[in-house]
Amino acid sequence: MTVFENIISSIVFLGVFALHPSLNKGDGPLTVLQHYVYGNSLDISTNKTIDKDLIVVKWICKGPNEGYKNLVIFKEGKQVNEIPSEKGRQILIVYYNNKVIGELPQNKRNKNQAHQYRIEILSRDNALCFKGTIEGPEPYDGAFITMATL
Repeated sequence: MTVFENIISSIVFLGVFALHPSLNKGDGPLTVLQHYVYGNSLDISTNKTIDKDLIVVKWICKGPNEGYKNLVIFKEGKQVNEIPSEKGRQILIVYYNNKVIGELPQNKRNKNQAHQYRIEILSRDNALCFKGTIEGPEPYDGAFITMATL
């Protein structure tokens, strides 16, 4: 490769890396560009004893000028809708076997912000453990919460 090709490759590699949502905590032009590159992502991890078909994730948003919006994001073991890019008070509510097991609250000041939503559901000693985190400009880091028995 020539020097020019090396420089271009390095710029592209560093640009993609620099746009990663976990690295941008601000609210500027880079945040908007990052949103168009990555958007919002949802990652749900479980251990072998959790039936993913019993997990439902709902997104609820109270926008600044509208009423509440409600959307199912995950059900029957797969993501069925993208997490919308909306401004306002939002919450992801996580259900297991029709019971609320956890929530991820967020207050987005800018609709064009990319976030990574991570949900971990484990079972230990006949109890559910839930942990939810949001990475990005409006983060949330929830501690493990032990829930009712299975």
